[in-house]
Amino acid sequence: MINHPMNPFSRSSNHSPRRLAAVAAMAGLALVPTVIAGEIVNVRSRTAKVAATAGSQGARMLSNAFRTVAERVRPSVVQIVAIDESPYATGEAPGLDMDRLPERFRDMMPNRPAPESRGPRMGQGTGVIATSDGMIITNNHVVQGADRVKVVLHDGTELPGTIVGTDPETDIAVLKVERDDLVPATFADSDEARVGDWVVALGSPYGLTQTVTAGIISAKGRETVGLARFENYIQTDAAINPGNSGGPLVDLDGQVVGINTAISSRGGGNDGIGFAIPSRMVERIANDLAGDGTVERGWLGVNIQPLEDPELAASFGTKARHGVLVSGVLEGTPAFEAGLEPGDIITAIEGRSTDTPATLARTVANHAPADEIRLELIRDGETMEKTVVLGTRPGDPMAMGDPGPSDEATTPPRLGLELAPLDEDLREQANLRTDRGVFVGGVEADGPAAEAGIEPGDAILRLNGTSVEDLEGFRTVLKEIPEDQPVRMLIERSGTTRFVLIKVRD
Repeated sequence: MINHPMNPFSRSSNHSPRRLAAVAAMAGLALVPTVIAGEIVNVRSRTAKVAATAGSQGARMLSNAFRTVAERVRPSVVQIVAIDESPYATGEAPGLDMDRLPERFRDMMPNRPAPESRGPRMGQGTGVIATSDGMIITNNHVVQGADRVKVVLHDGTELPGTIVGTDPETDIAVLKVERDDLVPATFADSDEARVGDWVVALGSPYGLTQTVTAGIISAKGRETVGLARFENYIQTDAAINPGNSGGPLVDLDGQVVGINTAISSRGGGNDGIGFAIPSRMVERIANDLAGDGTVERGWLGVNIQPLEDPELAASFGTKARHGVLVSGVLEGTPAFEAGLEPGDIITAIEGRSTDTPATLARTVANHAPADEIRLELIRDGETMEKTVVLGTRPGDPMAMGDPGPSDEATTPPRLGLELAPLDEDLREQANLRTDRGVFVGGVEADGPAAEAGIEPGDAILRLNGTSVEDLEGFRTVLKEIPEDQPVRMLIERSGTTRFVLIKVRD
């Protein structure tokens, strides 16, 4: 249940003649008992009738459940029309930001206007009423870039809508209309939903308002989809199409378990793979937005990466491949104050396992600043716990420029790297935080470093756990590592650090 102020967010067969004849012959044999012993026929008829009745009753029960859900939820579902007046704010229709989506995904907004269109451009989506006094939840991409928003209630009433707040990092937005007699939807706890549960999607696909489709929950916890920064999607095969964005995905109790957001499609229509933001996440974000239009998130202050390579894991004294590797700790941050170090492997937060960077980042961000959290981690093969008081998550670092190689570059043939001293100019060009280490001016194509993912513009900070201050220090440490052994490096790229393992070729 969502707390105040958004409560209650509470085909024909073409058989051959031979095949048809065979079937007819079998049917003829089946009729013999009718002539010989009618009682047998009678018994079978009764059994078949009972079975048919039972099956019909089950289907009717399910049909009634869908009907009840539709009748209960429809009054809480609205159509949202986003209007962008000329001159247009962007090159897309309101709500469309196609560049941010992976190619396999299609935005759920129809009626994309032609570039030469001179009048107002309109896109449409769906929303769900959260409170009786006019708070409405939808997707950020439905209203993004709109100059005006129109809300159409289930009875056709049109109302102007005001954008209260948006959160692009989860793709959630909250709108407000001036009414105090609306029917709010009830929100369920998405954590209690299970794969295989029946669900119903409501919305305005292709502008067809109050459309109801059904399916099941196909999967939970879908992340790294590439639609938003913080992802934890419910996947469903309920038919979702352009225009369903922002509409509710509800269970058979008529309670909202998610907000429909996107589809995976080759042609732009429903292919049976849709994604919805779980109600748990909607609760946290929508309530924040309804408060002051902004969202504050907890922050650790670490750079993290997946622990996928068993050799990399072994270099840190563990055989386990679960957990998230800390590749950097920013000075003066909550993680720094709590004593976290590069090389730590975070395995759980508040007793709940965390196996991917996306899970860790989302879990931390779901907490508020100043929340105290308990981390379980592995350091040098030993298990320990750390308590961290979270800070407020800052903005993202700027994108890296395109630094050129230095005249003082040197190439270690063993690694396939062109290195240079890290001076202030290179540091600024590459948007690096560090003032120590060596600068990667070039990477040999198909060399060991390139295979490990090192790129020009990176800074190398450590070799096998030993800090390197300059080129001389780098050479000294490298000489101490046997040539048949992999080299673990800590690198920084555009303000973010990560570990890489360069494997020596035979």
